[in-house]
Amino acid sequence: MRVVRALVLAAAIVAVTGGTAAASGPGGGGWEPTSTPPFVIPAGDVCSFEVKGDIVRDREKMRTPATYPDGSPKVQDFAGVLVIRYTNTSNHKSVVRDATGTIRVYHLPDGTRISQLNGHNALPIKASNVGFPGGDYITHGDFVVIRHPDGSREVPVQLGTMENLCETLA
Repeated sequence: MRVVRALVLAAAIVAVTGGTAAASGPGGGGWEPTSTPPFVIPAGDVCSFEVKGDIVRDREKMRTPATYPDGSPKVQDFAGVLVIRYTNTSNHKSVVRDATGTIRVYHLPDGTRISQLNGHNALPIKASNVGFPGGDYITHGDFVVIRHPDGSREVPVQLGTMENLCETLA
């Protein structure tokens, strides 16, 4: 039942917004600078090896166009330039990937998050994930990602390509 509900929600969001992640675009009001910090993903979390992420370029911004009565985000938009150097710390193989795109996140009352990804985006999914194969993905195109309260993720809408960096860096 959870999967059917999530798919219906994802389809409705794409239908209403026409598949555009941040439909109102970065020209609208309320945008604030944000950034992605450098990161290390331990071996076994996403890939079988440790992945280090160094930020090459970062000019991201975010806004919260809708909130719940308690002030918590109901809808958030993220946009801007993000370029990351991914390194497999065991064999030192690295690649630079453009994760510049837009993301609109819908925060549902039950803790579910539905994200619309447009353009290029980074999408790490835990190796233990049940709804979609684990990996450290770079998406190119339009995708809908559902993150359930238990942390599992589904990717019911995939209109584009995905590169699994776990395979690229192995």
